[in-house]
Amino acid sequence: MKLLCAVLIASLALPALADVYRWTDAAGKVHYSDKKPAGEAEDITRAVSKQNIDTSTAEHQKLEQVLRKENAADRQYYEQQRVQAFNEKTQRCNAVRERIWRISGRVSFVDKQGREVKVTEAERNAQIEELNKYLARECQ
Repeated sequence: MKLLCAVLIASLALPALADVYRWTDAAGKVHYSDKKPAGEAEDITRAVSKQNIDTSTAEHQKLEQVLRKENAADRQYYEQQRVQAFNEKTQRCNAVRERIWRISGRVSFVDKQGREVKVTEAERNAQIEELNKYLARECQ
């Protein structure tokens, strides 16, 4: 992500290196371009090169924050996030595997009030199929 930001910022700065030309057409309309036209054109590169440049300390600090190098604390944080996500995924996958195991074979389904719920063999097999699809998609 940081590399992408650096490349993006660098690519935005590249057009600033181009020459800038100004000319007036036959109708009196003023044009600006980074490509020199065939006719007469004034090179105004030097005049506009200092525009929109903020050299304040605050701006430099913001830029350093965005482009700073990854340190040990960053790497530790990202590793903790990766391990936590892996553990959560493992728990979900194990819960799905246990659910498949529980509804395979002879079972009876019970609702939240403790009453038996009638489930046909086709419905049970459909649940197992859906759970297996989840495992294949998410737990490989």
